[in-house]
Amino acid sequence: MYSVESYNPTWTERFEVIKKLLESVFNEQAVAIEHVGSTAVPNMRAKPVIDVLVVVDKMQQFEDEKEKMVQVGYEWTENYIAPNTLLFYKNEESSNQRFENIHICERDSASVSQFLDIRNFLRLNSEWADKYSTLKEKLQAKYPNDYVAYREGKQDFLNQLRILVNVWKENSE
Repeated sequence: MYSVESYNPTWTERFEVIKKLLESVFNEQAVAIEHVGSTAVPNMRAKPVIDVLVVVDKMQQFEDEKEKMVQVGYEWTENYIAPNTLLFYKNEESSNQRFENIHICERDSASVSQFLDIRNFLRLNSEWADKYSTLKEKLQAKYPNDYVAYREGKQDFLNQLRILVNVWKENSE
């Protein structure tokens, strides 16, 4: 089960709370901590899952950090979005629905660029954020109990968006 909701300004507040936790866990190892994903784009519809990107110079085992994150209720998995990445996530106990994703990625990785470039593009191009929001609404209505179909339904749009974002980025530099 999943939901797609109207933009909620409390998503930014939730990110700030998570950021403070991550600063205390990763200390100087965190080169940057960024709010990414749809909840980071004002006025965009999104699943109420706060996505956070922690940029590090070099991936490592992060054993102490994993232990600290587990102690405050997170689970973790490696290589979830791409090789050489780490994901911490938290689910609501009552529904087992995910509500936080914390992606640990190396500074110069394609994942970092993709997270930040797509977020920045959507923040600056509200017509594309609106198109994406509309697609999410339609897919949720069509597949209310099938998250896999919802994700698959977004794939063509996301592929097109990635191409557009790459062109935009090249022209911005």
